[in-house]
Amino acid sequence: MSFGASVMSQNLILSEDFQSFKEQGLRAGSDTLACGKKKVDSKANFKVSKVYGGVKVNYEFLKSAVQPQCAAKKSPAQVTSGLVEITKKEDASMVIGTFDYVSKIEVGASATGDVRGFALYKSVDGGAWVKVGEYIGSKAEGADAQYGFNSTININEKNVKLKFGPTVCGKDEPALQTFRIHDIKVYGK
Repeated sequence: MSFGASVMSQNLILSEDFQSFKEQGLRAGSDTLACGKKKVDSKANFKVSKVYGGVKVNYEFLKSAVQPQCAAKKSPAQVTSGLVEITKKEDASMVIGTFDYVSKIEVGASATGDVRGFALYKSVDGGAWVKVGEYIGSKAEGADAQYGFNSTININEKNVKLKFGPTVCGKDEPALQTFRIHDIKVYGK
């Protein structure tokens, strides 16, 4: 019996903790401050290319900063050290790709407040960005985003780019919030 669909491979094609990235995207003079005190340059806009298993992957950062030695705000952290901090500006983002095929991703994130998270978007074949979902760590779900939280997200798309951006969240007054991505694993082929 056939259902007209084939099972695509779920090989790990990217595993990144940002520890080998160069620190960038911070306000002038902020790079000498301790983690947690560094400030993202609200005009930061830069690109980085990395090679994973012979495949070049492009990253685009807008109103974001890479901080390779910084950890989650609280300990014991549920995520690794090394992070990308994405500001609460509406157009702030980190874009990764294009990938030939992505079945799922695993994301380790944290924030500076307890009810925070991120929105994930996908663009297929260079088309418009479509929201995949919002992923929020909160005490109500048994997690505090300051310790970090992990999400597994199904993508199941060919020729896809992924974009992480801020989402409206917060405990008392919901608003766009700054968040941090610590770990990304991309599965596909």
